Order: sequence, then C-alpha cells, then structure tokens
Amino acid sequence: MRKNYRTSIVLLLILLVGTSAVSANIESLTVGSNNDWYTMGLGYNHDDGLSYGSLVEAVFSSSFTLSLSSGGYTDRIDTMQRYDVTALVASYPLQHQLFTFIPRLGLVASGNLAFDEAQNFLHSLIGRDPVNLSYTTEESTLHPLIGARTSFGSRKGGMRYSFELDLDYAHNWEQAYSGNLRLQFDSFLSVRLGYVIKSTNHSCPVHKEMVDRYQGPFLSYHYDGGLLQTQFISYLETGRSFGGFSFDVLSLWKEKQFRSADFVFSTGFLYDLNGQQNRLFAFSYKTVSFEIRHKNGPMFNNMEDQNDRLNVGSWLLGYSWNIPVTPQFEPYGKLLAGVQRFNLQKDFINTIVESLHPTIAVEIGLKGLGIPGWIIERQNYRLRFTSTLQYIFGTDEVSDDDTYFAEHTGPWLLMTGIVIDVEHDRE
Repeated sequence: MRKNYRTSIVLLLILLVGTSAVSANIESLTVGSNNDWYTMGLGYNHDDGLSYGSLVEAVFSSSFTLSLSSGGYTDRIDTMQRYDVTALVASYPLQHQLFTFIPRLGLVASGNLAFDEAQNFLHSLIGRDPVNLSYTTEESTLHPLIGARTSFGSRKGGMRYSFELDLDYAHNWEQAYSGNLRLQFDSFLSVRLGYVIKSTNHSCPVHKEMVDRYQGPFLSYHYDGGLLQTQFISYLETGRSFGGFSFDVLSLWKEKQFRSADFVFSTGFLYDLNGQQNRLFAFSYKTVSFEIRHKNGPMFNNMEDQNDRLNVGSWLLGYSWNIPVTPQFEPYGKLLAGVQRFNLQKDFINTIVESLHPTIAVEIGLKGLGIPGWIIERQNYRLRFTSTLQYIFGTDEVSDDDTYFAEHTGPWLLMTGIVIDVEHDRE
C-alpha cells in the first residue's frame, strides 16, 4: 500500500463531505486552526513536535459526526525529520441515561502530504525562520482506524460530571488509550484531566519520538461560544501543548435568542512595548474574573536568534467596575492580582530561566467602541479596547540571566490591545 495517495484521498474526502452535505441536514460546520503557540503559560514553546494543524467537522441532525483533521510533526531536536498526518473519522453517539458510547471509524494518511510548504509560507509572512527538515519518507500511507469513547456520568444543575475512557487503533501506525475526568459547564465549557498512553509498531524513528512526547498526564478544555470555539491541551509531564480557534459557520443562520448576559468569555490580543503578542483568555461573572495571559516564541527584540524561545504567562483574578455612559460606550476599570511565570529556553532544550513571581495590575478600557453587539444564538459578541499596566515582584535576578529577556521581565509591563467579549445567556 506504499504509494502516493494524496490525489485519491482528496477525491475521497470531497466525495464523502459533498454527499453528506446534500443528503443530510447539517446542524454545525466547524472550521478551525491549531498551533503549539497556545500554551496558556504552561510548559514550553519549541515550535517543534505537533507544531500546527487544522480541523473541519460536520455534525448532522442525527448526531452523526464527520471530521477531517490534519497535523504537521517536526523534530528539530533529535532526528531532524518531519512527517504529516491527516485523519478522516466518522462517529455516532449511542446514549442511555448516564451512559454514552461513541464508536468511530476512519482512515489515517501519514507521510509526505506537503504540509511543509504551508508551514514555511506562513513563516515567511510572519518573519519566522523556515523549518527545513527532510521527510522521513517521500511517500504517503493509509491506515484504517477504529476507536471508541465510553462515558459514565451524572448531571447536577448546569454541571455534568463524567468519567471517560478512549481507545484508538490505527493499523500499522499508532495506538492510544486514555482515561479522564470531565467537567461540563452547561453547553459552553468542558475541562478534562486525565492520562493517555500511546504506542507504535511503525518503523519511523520520528514517529516514535512524537509518541513519547505526547503521552502521560494531560489537561484540556473546549469552549463553545456559538460562532467562536477554542480548544487546548497540555501534556503536563513533557511540557508540550496544542490549541487554537475554530468557527461554526452555520451558527450565523441560527435563531437569535440572547436577552441578557449571565457570564462573559473574553479573548484577544495585547501587545507590549516590544511588539510581542500576548494572548488573553478570561471568564467573568458579574464583577469578578479569572484571566490567563501568555506570550511565547522567539523574542521580538532578538529575532536574529530564533532558537532562544520564551514562554511567559500570568494567571490573574480581577475585580472590575463600569462607568455607564451609553450601552455602546462604556468605560471601565479593573484591578488584578496573581502569579507571573517566566521561562526561557536556548536551542530548544536548555532552560535558562524558570521562575514564578507575584504580580498586580491595573486595567482601563472602553467597552462597545460605539459598535452594536453581534448576537449569535444565545451569545452577544462585543469589542473592547484595553490597556494594562502590570508590576511583577522580584524580577531583579531574572533580568540578569539574559539582556534581551530582561526587557520582557519588567518589573513594569504595559500592554494594549483589542478584546472580544462573548456574553452568554444561560436561559
């Protein structure tokens, strides 16, 4: 079965998706992109391993699900090789009160699927070094896949507690077994904490290396904001992570039901004085918020050496107050306090800085920006402009380790950016 299957795989996918779209009622159609730069401040950011990927998923009115996922794997540390993976998987849930069983069948294509061209094109656009690694094979191979998820749980109010077991077997490629606890908050947020074991009988050395990197204890979440969705997983033992954004394009045509905000999910991009992008993820209930801000990658003030990579994160609790002017122009202020993490690695594997510090911050901004909210089902999307001045305690010793990194450690940090607030109506 070793030959180039790219053309036949593409034709098969077009046929399956096209036939399904015509013959069935699609409830949601999600398109998304993932990258290892979503760390939430945890672990490391090497731009290596499972570095980038994409997802297209269709859920039909019968609950039948068809998903197409892809990922590019690179190893710039050991084997200096790469490979690509694409998986087409169909699944259908069988439910009975507290028990759910979801069998799945599919195909996995591995090898040279030309994802290196997409990666290096994107790197050229954003000023990153190209990743010039040879493929472990110039061919692509198909592997039939069978798997299932079993879930036992109960619901109490708006929260569901469950225990899940997963099994996936891709012939002559990879096997994965996992178990996890899952907390589901209404229909918008699920959090998993579990353990996954992977193995392979494939002869590809770089694949064996990737199997070792992406197993062990993990923490993940999935957020569903109607149109906007985000997902993230962190492998806690190896420090690897992966996450991104996706959009349910069919939500744009669903009934608008939003009346008032019970809680708010926020995401956006804040930029410091070096031009480094900080990604914001936050949940707010009334005046109280929990916020994660993180930045990673090569230092913008030292782009000549992109193998020196930072991973900086803060986990904060906030208290805010609004100054009502009009519904579309609403100034606000916020006080925050929490923990700041600094991590710096040279040449991917040498840790130069690893430290935690208490931090406080003050934030001011403007909600609405004069633009009416955009209602998607039970969510209301609003824009917000924000500026944050942050102080980090005890950074003197950190700043001595690297002169370029010192510009990212403060102790004073100023960040400004645009945020999307997704207001949720639970009723």
